[in-house]
Amino acid sequence: MIFELYIFAVIIILYGLFITLAIYGFNKHQHIDVKSTLDTYLSISIVLSARNEEKNIGACIKQLMAQEYPKTSFEIILIDDASEDETYKLASNILSQSNIKHQIIRQNEHTGKKLNLTKAIQLATGDIIVTTDADVIYRSVYWLKSIHLYFAKYQSTMLIMPVDYITHHHVLSTFQIVENLAISGITAGYTGINMAFMCNGANLAFKKQAFINANGYQSHLNISSGEDVFLLEDFKNKKSINIMYGFDRHLIVKTLPEINFRNFLEQRIRWAYKAKYNKNQLNLFGGFIIITANLLVLALIVAIIKQSAIIPYLSIFVATKLVFDFLLLFLASNFLNKVKYLVWLIPFECVYWIYALVIGVASLVYKPYWKGIKTR
Repeated sequence: MIFELYIFAVIIILYGLFITLAIYGFNKHQHIDVKSTLDTYLSISIVLSARNEEKNIGACIKQLMAQEYPKTSFEIILIDDASEDETYKLASNILSQSNIKHQIIRQNEHTGKKLNLTKAIQLATGDIIVTTDADVIYRSVYWLKSIHLYFAKYQSTMLIMPVDYITHHHVLSTFQIVENLAISGITAGYTGINMAFMCNGANLAFKKQAFINANGYQSHLNISSGEDVFLLEDFKNKKSINIMYGFDRHLIVKTLPEINFRNFLEQRIRWAYKAKYNKNQLNLFGGFIIITANLLVLALIVAIIKQSAIIPYLSIFVATKLVFDFLLLFLASNFLNKVKYLVWLIPFECVYWIYALVIGVASLVYKPYWKGIKTR
């Protein structure tokens, strides 16, 4: 029993340290003034790969067209990944009627996101590449201007930017929003202390030359997903790299949460599946300590059922974890304007251990599907 308590104590200490570093880093970011007057404008290429996105592609492109940024200073390059719906037709019609420089290419066979983005970046004329997803249906009109300011003012090499969910009154979407608060807090926090290990390709910007110097996605083309985090690791292996987090609300983009439970599980398993190929020790440690810390809830439940003498100690450990989580989620929710979702923290904690365990185990033995295609 004493040995078990020591193990639990070590887990909560390590978890507390992990979250404390994120909290510290969260307050270390550089800021910009989006009201600044610009004399010159960086050339920006927005690249995206889309497959079967007829429901979202129109809103996505219209949000890009509405940017308060000179139309001569940015372009849109869209690769349609052999869509089986009207994605290509809708995108082509909208872009052809705009005054924005664009290219739209239709693949006859599914080639995958990494090859599509590689092709788009090769065609790009901009000095700054911005990757996004076709299901991102909200972004500020000052999104591009804010990206410009970070690269111009701070000489960023890569800019990791926040992703949020459109509010949707559904239990599953609420779960995703709360989970995203934790992910956003850790992503922003560790980037703030120059230890970035997470990012999201739905909202990511980098210098084209740095992408070329890092050999693009070549080191991980054999893995279906992870074009974002593996590229981040390749960037970190190069010298004179400045990786920043875009700590500005104008940089927040929003996508729809997944409300189909099976699709949600497939998506999360796909995200977790790539973790075993990531050699970053912090990524491995983070995943391990998050899962083990959440299992403290299970340990407490078992102790209560058995009427164990360690119930008071486990209760303290679980309460301590809750405090750490609240502090981090408060910072992230305040930034993302999602403070009201903090009321879901305790219900979230009660079920997250099951979710984390299921997803973690499934990612080791099951190859998930993406839009009917099994991942590699």
